[in-house]
Amino acid sequence: MTIKTGQKTFNFGIKVPDEKAEEVEAIIRNHAQWMRDTHSLDDSKIRLVHYYASKSPDFKNPMNPEEGTTGHTVFSINEVYVVPEGIGEHLAAAQQWSDFPGFFSMLTTYGDVLVLGGDVIETL
Repeated sequence: MTIKTGQKTFNFGIKVPDEKAEEVEAIIRNHAQWMRDTHSLDDSKIRLVHYYASKSPDFKNPMNPEEGTTGHTVFSINEVYVVPEGIGEHLAAAQQWSDFPGFFSMLTTYGDVLVLGGDVIETL
C-alpha cells in the first residue's frame, strides 16, 4: 500500500549512550514483536501502511563519518496508519501491552524527537 498525504504517523528519534544501545534495541525489538501481534498491513488487525525501526551511530559530522562518533547510537521508529482512527486504536491497544511501561520509559528517557499523531505532508 502507498503512503498518502494526510495519513497519521508516529515517528520516534531516540539518542542513546552506546553502553545502553543493546538494552534499548531489545526494547525496540520487543515493540516490533508486539506490533506484529496487534497490527497488520491488511484488514485483520490495527491497519498500518508502513512500519520500520532503524539504528545508526551518531556521527560527530554526518558529512564526514571519518571524524568519528559521539558515543551515542541513534534509533528511529516509524509507523504510518491507513486511517486517522488507527492512532487511537494503537494507543488503546498499548494500554493492554504488558511491556508498555518499559517502552514509554525508554521514550521519555532517550527520546530526542517524538512525533505523536503526525500528518504525512509529502510522499513519493
